[in-house]
Amino acid sequence: MIFSYKGLYKGSLVEGLLEAENKASALSKLKAQGIKVLSLKEVSSKASRIDTKFLERFTSNLFQLLKSGLTVDKAILFIAEREKKHHEKLLKVYEEIRSGSTLSMALRLSNLFPDFYVQMIRSAEESGSLEETLSLILDFIKEENELKSSILTAMIYPSFVFGVSVFSLLVISSYVVPKFKLVFQSTDIKLPLLTRLMFSLTDAINYIIIGALISLLILFAYLRYAIKIRKHRLRLESILYKIPFLGKLLLDTEIIRTFQTLYTLVKGGVALNHALELATDVPTTLRMRDAIKAIHSDVVKGASLSKAMKLRSVFPEMVIEIVSVGEQTGELTGAFYQIYTTYNEEFKASVKRFISLLEPAIILIMGLVVGLIVFSMILAVFSLSEGL
Repeated sequence: MIFSYKGLYKGSLVEGLLEAENKASALSKLKAQGIKVLSLKEVSSKASRIDTKFLERFTSNLFQLLKSGLTVDKAILFIAEREKKHHEKLLKVYEEIRSGSTLSMALRLSNLFPDFYVQMIRSAEESGSLEETLSLILDFIKEENELKSSILTAMIYPSFVFGVSVFSLLVISSYVVPKFKLVFQSTDIKLPLLTRLMFSLTDAINYIIIGALISLLILFAYLRYAIKIRKHRLRLESILYKIPFLGKLLLDTEIIRTFQTLYTLVKGGVALNHALELATDVPTTLRMRDAIKAIHSDVVKGASLSKAMKLRSVFPEMVIEIVSVGEQTGELTGAFYQIYTTYNEEFKASVKRFISLLEPAIILIMGLVVGLIVFSMILAVFSLSEGL
């Protein structure tokens, strides 16, 4: 926690920032420095919506500048002068460092950086390995952005193909089929059942579209409501996890992000207990967040990580086994790395396979529907020719 204080020191008014576990600890530290405290307030340090592109750009620039020999404050000023969106906040970071704050404290106060980022910088300051830690963070952010890109690809491309297919069918059913219907209605020929059904379907197409849109709006409104209420969100997550293929992709994503975060934090010098605490905010599902929180609680009480994981029915047996071996050999960091890289490769392969199968499946279904429409029209033409 970070506190802003005002006080008297040898008769002079002083003010500044102080990092402490709680307010009582902050007061003790100030008292030990001979400062008579007049006011002490906790400073909000919760990052707002995280801009991952900015994080990647900032970390890369800071790493390169420090590597070239610039001091931390000059490197921050250099970046701030070239950063339009977050210019003012980065200038504030520079000013805090110049006034005596550590880099980690200044970054925390900017509300631009997530807790895990600040904690890793703090550990790097204590161990004197800032450049190495920045390189580690940069790799983490790049892989996180790559994972998000893979997920978006898996969602956007099939949606695009499906949308084009639906649009094509709408054009056929709304414009092409009605023209044939006008021709056939001008005769007294009894049309085949399939043709009559097709004409009835195209007559109702507008009502079907309106009904589908209303249903989607209701579903969207319910989902917006449900994800805000814990019990409803847990029920939705339970349904998602049970859907073939999608459930596995969701679990794989959670495992990748959780163990990638743990690897990066522990490799960067953060203690396992604290790394688990920071990792509780990483998963997107409540089910996984609850599991990480419970595991963290068990580890704090003295349980081994693998034993705590085994008590929760969330992680696959293979993941628990790798962690157990890592604990026995003293290579827990390596175990985290093995888990997230293995699942990351498997996830990419699954997404690629999903897209390669879904595209022809959608095209095949569209072809069957169009073929059915064409066949019904051909039957009608034959009926018409026989009646002449």
